[in-house]
Amino acid sequence: MENFKLEGTLTLPSVDFKTDGKLSITGRSIPEHPEKFYSPIDKWIESFLQTNPASIHLLVHLDYLNTHSTECVLLLMKKLEAYSNKGNVSITWLFDEYDEDMETLGEDLDSLIRIPFEIKEVKE
Repeated sequence: MENFKLEGTLTLPSVDFKTDGKLSITGRSIPEHPEKFYSPIDKWIESFLQTNPASIHLLVHLDYLNTHSTECVLLLMKKLEAYSNKGNVSITWLFDEYDEDMETLGEDLDSLIRIPFEIKEVKE
């Protein structure tokens, strides 16, 4: 299994998923077709989980994501949650200082996920 990396653009996030369990999604997520963008990410996660990793840490630092991207990210988190009985799984949600919308979204996602979920402010 190889690492999975996508370079971000103005509308697509950077994705850096490593086979050591360190996963990150950063930037902005407003793809025209979110399901199409997130499909290979989802497939990689499914394959990665088959390797039975001992620990997984997902770091998410987005300055904006649209509704459909939020759904795709939540589904990804739900896959990790389902795996959490087999390994140590945690999520860190970063939001920029004064970005109350992204802080609130992190809190909302945290309320839907039953794995360790840390919400941290990033100072400018």
